[in-house]
Order: sequence, then structure tokens, then C-alpha cells
Amino acid sequence: MKNLLIPTQHRYPQFGYPVYLRQLYRRYGLKSLYKQFRFNNRRPFSRSLIQQYAPSGFGIEIGVGFFTIAPLKRTILTDGFSSHGNDDSIATDFCKADEIPAPDSSFEFILSEHVLEHLCNPIRAIEEWKRILKPKGKIIIFLPHKDRTFDRNRQRTKLAHLFEDYQKQVSDPDFTHLDDWITNVVKPGLASHYASIPEAKHPELGSMHHHVWITDDICELLQALDFKILYRLDCCPDRQDSFVVVAEKA
Repeated sequence: MKNLLIPTQHRYPQFGYPVYLRQLYRRYGLKSLYKQFRFNNRRPFSRSLIQQYAPSGFGIEIGVGFFTIAPLKRTILTDGFSSHGNDDSIATDFCKADEIPAPDSSFEFILSEHVLEHLCNPIRAIEEWKRILKPKGKIIIFLPHKDRTFDRNRQRTKLAHLFEDYQKQVSDPDFTHLDDWITNVVKPGLASHYASIPEAKHPELGSMHHHVWITDDICELLQALDFKILYRLDCCPDRQDSFVVVAEKA
């Protein structure tokens, strides 16, 4: 059984930015520090947005990957992609996005950046996020915008499809959108190569976007799950392939 993620018992107060940079340097070398400084220096808007809607209290980032814009001294960093492991992620804890070992109503905010589109069953994940949020807690979510990413040739995911996946309890590995991903995203020169690989060993599954959205779609989804939309922006100024939505748990 995984250790419970309890905000008041976590050790992130010692996991400040200088410590974080030292860990990056020890693990990945000087190049990683350069990338991190570039990444953070280019994200002043996003960091200020987090500070505006989550100025205090403890939070959790879902799917942190290699970089973060979270306030480190009060955010638990989690990751769930098995391909990341401890070598490619700065997460302090590893868990699935829809199976978070935390008590109910634990966090004041949840940060998620380019994660939800990789999940075959987003509603199950959002319901889990809602469970661990305190009343009036905030979700701050950044997602790739259909029209400004490689998803531009794909069809948007309809709300009815998401609820159908939820009712059917769809779980990974799910190959429903694999052909669409290969046809419309993967380079045509590689499509025949991928087609010869058994689905269970498909190299695109880890990076595939199961779902494609614009801002309206995510607002509609969150409202259907009883969240109140506090803020939305179709084009994030410091990550222009993305839109951002801030929503509050009822």
C-alpha cells in the first residue's frame, strides 16, 4: 500500500528551489539547470496565476514530469507515467492520476499541466481530484489547444464520449484513439511501421493524446462535474500552445 500523501506531514518545506536545483544538477548535469531557468523565466504569467488563485495552503501537482511552475514549498509533486520512473521526473511521489493515496479534502489546490489529454478516462481522474480537494479548493489546469498543437487535424472529444468512457470504466491500455493518433499526428512515413507492432507494445501509447479539446470543452466538462469556472484563457501568454482554466470545487 502506498504511503498516504498528507500535506501537513510532507517534507516539501525543505524542498525549496535551491534544493531542487541541486537535485537537478546532481541527476542531470549543468544542461538541466539551463533548461530549468529558461523554463521558469519564460513562465511569469503562469506562476502569477497560481499565486493569484492559490496564494496559500497546500497543493498537489499531478504529472509533474521534468519541470514545474508550482510553489515548491507547499506543493507535493507527483507523477504517474511508468516510463518516467525516478530518472526522468522530479516527482517526490509516484501514483496514478486517478488513484491518489490522499485522504478526502486534503488540498487547497491541484495543478495539472498537459496531463488530462493523456488519460483514457479523464472524468475518473477529475472525480478523484475533486475527492482530495477541500471545499472551495481550486483546480488550475493547463491543456494543449487543438488548434495550436499537432492535434489540429483531429476531431474534438465530445462530452458524451467522456461520460460513456466513465460509465464503461475504461482503463489503460485503451486503443480506441490509436488509429486516429497515427493517421493524423504520427508522421506518415512511420505509420506503416507502427501498424506492424502489436497494440500492447505500441511505442505511441505513452505519449498519445487520447482526447482533443479547446477551452469551451473543458469548461463544459468541469461544470458538468459541479465545478465553478473562475477563470479561463484561450491562449496562455507564456505557453502559447495551451489554454488554461481555473475552477473551484463546490
